[in-house]
Amino acid sequence: MIAGRGLRTARTIAAAAVYLFLVLPMMVVVLFSFSDRSYFTFPPTGFSLRWYEAAWDSGKFLGPALRSLVLATLATAVAAAVSVPAALALRRMAPGRLRALLEFVFLSALIVPALIVGIALLYSFNRFGLIDSFAALLAAHALIVFPFVFRAVLTSVMGLQQALIDASEILGAAPLYTFRRVVLPSLVPGLASGAIFAFIVSLDQFTVSLFVTQSVQIVLPVAIYQYLFDVNDPVVAAVSTVLVVFGLLVAMVIDRFGWLRHLGGTGG
Repeated sequence: MIAGRGLRTARTIAAAAVYLFLVLPMMVVVLFSFSDRSYFTFPPTGFSLRWYEAAWDSGKFLGPALRSLVLATLATAVAAAVSVPAALALRRMAPGRLRALLEFVFLSALIVPALIVGIALLYSFNRFGLIDSFAALLAAHALIVFPFVFRAVLTSVMGLQQALIDASEILGAAPLYTFRRVVLPSLVPGLASGAIFAFIVSLDQFTVSLFVTQSVQIVLPVAIYQYLFDVNDPVVAAVSTVLVVFGLLVAMVIDRFGWLRHLGGTGG
């Protein structure tokens, strides 16, 4: 009995320590963004919105932020357009080495470090003169976010009821009609969850973006990095706080609709 209570206490302490480890850096950034001074003090000596105004007035973040939003949207759309047929094709394959190999290849971007991906893309795009172009950014981000969408869609695809598909075909429905009215509605939850995660990953992607951009097609994470090289004040904390709030809102949406489960395994 005592040992059981001690184990529960230890688990609670460990969970609290992990929670603080994850949340404390964000709390520091948020507090710093509202500071009335240009250096961090704890507890804060005052409250101010001057750094949010400075971030807006600087003109260094709005353009990259809009570019990041457009880029994340397009990269997610490309990844979704490729993930659906890829997942459906894998479903039709019999379990075996070839299917496992293809699934591994499709998910390999999750395993290979972003640094290695960035270097490979740098050499590839530089050869074709695509460095610092939006096309290079889009291709790079689509590659990075594809596994997130694919994994979620594959989970939904493996849960499709073959009986419904067979019934639609027996009734004489065309393949496109069956896809639109039977298959696609079943994929929407997984597609939505994967797309949201992919969007966030693209929006926050720094390493690969740094390798394929130089001065023109700058995205928000790179703009923050470049700003820190010149100035060390709470302006970056203000921009980061906006990103944190945006991420929390997205997490609430995912939790509200229960889409997180679609990012799990395929179950087969």
